[in-house]
Amino acid sequence: MVKKKRVIPIIAVWMLVLTASGCDRLSVKDTLEGHDFRLTNQFNEEVRFPDKYEGKIMLVGFVYTHCPDICPVITYNMMDIQEAINDEERFMLVSVSFDPQRDTPEVLSEYASNYRLNQNNWQLLTGDVQIIESLLEKLEIGTLKSPTRFSDSGTPIYFIDHTDKITLIDKKGQIRRNYPGSELDKSEVIQDIQSLLNE
Repeated sequence: MVKKKRVIPIIAVWMLVLTASGCDRLSVKDTLEGHDFRLTNQFNEEVRFPDKYEGKIMLVGFVYTHCPDICPVITYNMMDIQEAINDEERFMLVSVSFDPQRDTPEVLSEYASNYRLNQNNWQLLTGDVQIIESLLEKLEIGTLKSPTRFSDSGTPIYFIDHTDKITLIDKKGQIRRNYPGSELDKSEVIQDIQSLLNE
């Protein structure tokens, strides 16, 4: 009898630890509440971020359209998540460009078409350089631009090293989790999104 009484509390403690660790990964890390980033989407519409998407779970990625390496991987990973969370009106994807000088709304629209993105619940955002930099700082996205060279026609050519991150934001604008964008554990992300949808 004594042994059985000791086993039950030990099991209970382990259950609490496991439950707590699962909840902790989605604990609030920061919030965008009170912030107003005035951006423009691929349809050339003004977007007040994050207020425009209040009430929706957002998966936010950071890319630029001239990226030769991890940005396409990030975009494809987000496409897979979108397909898995299909027909869910409370979920959307957002791609923020940190190269607003080249990534105009028209360029972002072409990027979306080239990747055949389902734009029903996917917004691609650009905007004023200072506003973009302010948003990136808030979301802890670092960038490092290479020296600029010019083509024969005078087109600037440069690349941007950047933080490889995708951010999960809840319907109140609270940051709940960050993931490595190019090495995404898709099943885990889907599980986290479902958890927030069920809150």
